[in-house]
Parts: sequence; C-alpha cells; structure tokens
Amino acid sequence: MTYEQGDFITMGMRFVLKETLEDLNVSAHQLVIKSEVRKNTIYDMIHNKTKRIEVDNIGNIIRTLNEFAKIQGIKRKFNAEDVMIYEDK
Repeated sequence: MTYEQGDFITMGMRFVLKETLEDLNVSAHQLVIKSEVRKNTIYDMIHNKTKRIEVDNIGNIIRTLNEFAKIQGIKRKFNAEDVMIYEDK
C-alpha cells in the first residue's frame, strides 16, 4: 500500500513537532544540525507535509529533543507523542 502527500493527516496522524520546538525555544535549524536528520524531513514534519516516516529519524528527533531539554534543565522525557499524534477522525 502506498500513501500520497497528506495521507498521514487523512489517516489521523498530525505532527506536533513545531509546537514542541516552540516549547523548548529551539529552532528547526538547531534540530536539523544536532539530530542529523535531513532539513527537508524536519520541515515537512513541521508543516504536516510528511509522506512517510523513517523510524530512525523519529528516534533521532526524540533523542535530540531530550538532549535539548537536559541542557535547559527540563526534567521531562520527550517521546513520539511530542513529534506526532493520532487524532481520531
């Protein structure tokens, strides 16, 4: 089965990475550099244009979000729901 652009939104998946980055006061550019995830991948997630998800990228993003949080003294642990959520349609 193949999916087209916007299918994740149709399927109920919505990316919340933009809001998470705003909460951490971290730019998308900073996330790109530290996570080593392609710039286009990050920006597509931020703008809900992602066509498919690489599990390794999600893991790298979560790891990096937790590194930023640790540097800022934030004790909470970030997880997949800080990158994307499922909304029942």
